[in-house]
Amino acid sequence: MKKLSLLMLTLATSVTFSFSQIITFKATTGDVEMDAVLVDVHNRAVKDIVSFKSDVSVSFNIPIPKIEASLKILPPGDVFMAAQLSISINKPFDEVISVYQKNKTKGWGAMAKEMGIKPGSPEFHAMKKSMKSKGAPKAKGSGNGNSNGKGNESKAKGKKNK
Repeated sequence: MKKLSLLMLTLATSVTFSFSQIITFKATTGDVEMDAVLVDVHNRAVKDIVSFKSDVSVSFNIPIPKIEASLKILPPGDVFMAAQLSISINKPFDEVISVYQKNKTKGWGAMAKEMGIKPGSPEFHAMKKSMKSKGAPKAKGSGNGNSNGKGNESKAKGKKNK
């Protein structure tokens, strides 16, 4: 009975530790807004990893198996940043992942700078804008098709109903 209790405690501790590693994520771009986007992306990915993989695949044209492989070595926020940077600098996703793995202590801001995206440059602002749009939660409409009628109202003005 003692062995079973010890085993259960060990498993619970390791599962909790692994889960806390997944949930805890610190973005390292050097830009407060970009970091907030990455943390938000990461937190949503932890809750729904299937949607995350699908969204990244569609948004960045990366096959899901490549995304799954990268998720084995990087948290979702970093996978998203690697995908964004690969598009911004026109380099393969795998190359960005590889370079980041070798230099991750420098953070994404330094990596982007080394790879040609200077802070404050037009390329930096374009990447930031793209991150915000791609990292934003997907809009979900009510799907009921009802509107307030203003779209047709302007055409109908001045016409008499018969």
